[in-house]
Amino acid sequence: MQNEQIHVYKYRWIILFIFNLVSIQNFSQLLQFSIITDTISKFYNVQSYWVDATSLIFFLVYILFFYPICYFVDRYSLKISVGVAICLTVTGNLLKLLASTPSRFWLILLAQFPVAIAQVQLSSLPTKLATTWFGSEEVSTACAVVVFGMQLGTALGCIQSSYVVSSDSDTEIKSQLLKMFIYQASIGGAILLLVIVCFRTKPILPPSQSQLNLNERIDGNFLTTMKLALKNKDFWFISLSLGTANGIWNSFGVIFNSVYIIYFPDNERDAGVIALLAIVAGGCIGSMVFGFILDKTHKFKVVGLVVLSMSALLTIAVGLSLILESRVAAFIIIPIFGFFIAPVLIIGFEYLVEVTYPLPEVYGASAFNAAYFTLAILATLIFEGVLIFFGYAWTVGVTVVLLVGSVVVLSFTSNDLKRRAANLENKNLQIQ
Repeated sequence: MQNEQIHVYKYRWIILFIFNLVSIQNFSQLLQFSIITDTISKFYNVQSYWVDATSLIFFLVYILFFYPICYFVDRYSLKISVGVAICLTVTGNLLKLLASTPSRFWLILLAQFPVAIAQVQLSSLPTKLATTWFGSEEVSTACAVVVFGMQLGTALGCIQSSYVVSSDSDTEIKSQLLKMFIYQASIGGAILLLVIVCFRTKPILPPSQSQLNLNERIDGNFLTTMKLALKNKDFWFISLSLGTANGIWNSFGVIFNSVYIIYFPDNERDAGVIALLAIVAGGCIGSMVFGFILDKTHKFKVVGLVVLSMSALLTIAVGLSLILESRVAAFIIIPIFGFFIAPVLIIGFEYLVEVTYPLPEVYGASAFNAAYFTLAILATLIFEGVLIFFGYAWTVGVTVVLLVGSVVVLSFTSNDLKRRAANLENKNLQIQ
């Protein structure tokens, strides 16, 4: 007997496609300057840490604004949240059009600010979009596709900057930067129009029993609901373990260019290509693979432990490939490292929704993002300090210790999958 209150609509794929376009447009600007640190530093005549700040501002903004934006996303519809995010992104793109001269690096930092705020909103929405539009057996895969879009955007930003801005002449760099900024603003405007015309907040009927239960619940006080999420010990175990790993992955992207040119000073463009391969292998392929595995097995803890353990081992391999100055090994090992460590984001999102159900998805997702962005800033500052004063080998050692610690912390997490239980209960009732 089929539940007539539940239906999965084909239009969900259009919603997913549009959201991914928004994510790609926004996330392409996360590392677009730090991946070419040397070029940007020379053109704008600023220290390299200011170039790194163009990425770190995203982490800082999340920590400062995740709470009010979490409230905004919970209070307003999915379409409004996505619409505001693309509007903020386009605003940042328009500001950058005025920032292609050496004296206006301050405007680059200012332009990153609205883009970063938009990214806070987008980062809070993967689980909400997946559970709002997709059935119970495909939410992890849908969430993985959303994360795929975010990671693909970051990857495209790396390769775009590395190849579009590739001159040593200030005059040519100015022209290349302006060309890149015009392209981003034009694409952003087209996506904004698509969101206005085609994006929908939710389907007529919910796609799963767990979502039906959420739709029928009485909305609680925002502060009270957030406190309930924070009182869940599994929430803290997941946030600290998987959040630390994701923070390491984000900080790796920020400092990778600086590390790579230490061992390969004449191959800065390689850094962009390797970053692209790592993000595609991890954020795109890895997230899809592990999202599919989670949908089929629902073994969140086991999958998380495997991913963290492999990330720790591969960190050592990455370090050796660079220290031994093997370009071939770097091109092979770093993408494999990305394949295992990048999916901690999708695993963390989905695991938190399971253990905090029936609380709205946005609470767990937002708090998890705040945790890993905080850890990303700390990791970046620690790694840069260790790199400067002790060398890259010590940086690798610190990374391994943090990942092993994450394995230990995650091992304390329970297997109480509450959302899964709600969906299984509905299936059992239908069979009876």
